[in-house]
Amino acid sequence: MPFSNLFKKPTKKDPVQTPQSRAAKPSTDESFFSPEMQKKRYDAAMEFLKNFQERMPLVDGKSHAGTVLAVAARLAGTSLYRSLNQQNDAAPGMVVLSNEVNEACPQLINLFAFYCKQNGIDVMSRPTVTQFPERDKPLMTVEQVQQEYQDQYNEVMQKYGLDYLNGARAGMVVCAIILAYHNKSKDIDPYVAAGIVAMGVVEGAKIAPPPLGGKPKTGTKKMSRLVLGEPGAVMEEALATGSIYIEIHPEVLNMLQQKNIDPYLIYEQGVRKQIEERIARIDFVKVNVDALYEEWHSRPYTQAPIHVRLIIWLKNNASTYGYEQTGNGWALK
Repeated sequence: MPFSNLFKKPTKKDPVQTPQSRAAKPSTDESFFSPEMQKKRYDAAMEFLKNFQERMPLVDGKSHAGTVLAVAARLAGTSLYRSLNQQNDAAPGMVVLSNEVNEACPQLINLFAFYCKQNGIDVMSRPTVTQFPERDKPLMTVEQVQQEYQDQYNEVMQKYGLDYLNGARAGMVVCAIILAYHNKSKDIDPYVAAGIVAMGVVEGAKIAPPPLGGKPKTGTKKMSRLVLGEPGAVMEEALATGSIYIEIHPEVLNMLQQKNIDPYLIYEQGVRKQIEERIARIDFVKVNVDALYEEWHSRPYTQAPIHVRLIIWLKNNASTYGYEQTGNGWALK
């Protein structure tokens, strides 16, 4: 189901209706209240979401709520950063602190809360969540988000005539839509989701991004995913999600068997190659990683199926490459 099916189009009044004690100083920017600009922000958000749905990070074939919320929030924060630091040439990744950011971030978050309330979710009714369950923590770094999505995001905002500040505000529409979608799916607590958005806005607004149109940092692979498991399930998952998978050509397999070479070595080499290229995630499809490990780790290694041997290898080696296990997969820290 498209995200946009769950979101009401904003009314002509955009100001945020939050308790006075928690509301930020209202914006003095006339474009904030302009009906024309509100429509542009909404239309830009819809177009970005449509594109984002085709390239969003997936886990087990579905969008990972904490990650996609963080992506949208960090992109909005990055756009806010550019609106406030257009003369700043800070190196990418550097933390840049300013009073302007401290004042502007709460305004964005309140705007996000307003859109959420329009859709029946009052995220301001409880204190902001700052400690997230392990399963909800974003699986991408701020740097990965900026490298993977900032150009696409900025191009859409420019297409609709939005400057960086209004591009940040359009990002709050995107965040509210994603929260509504995942709240309906009941795969994340809405207050945890709101906390991820709030933190993501601040992270994006305070961390200097790489230049627009630049190449990814050498040695860092864009957000991508290697899937492993039983061959049929792996191919189905890879085709459905655009993930990477390892497949040995039948002729090569026959040659290996004739020479009495274990085909597992090809799979291990493939996993190592992806790890060396800093792939973001390695996921096992339709298997329980820990259960298989417990079943096989003390049994003869060569008797285990190939995907089980890869689980054992990752259990023993992934951490040395900077990966940590999350559920049925491993993520780059």
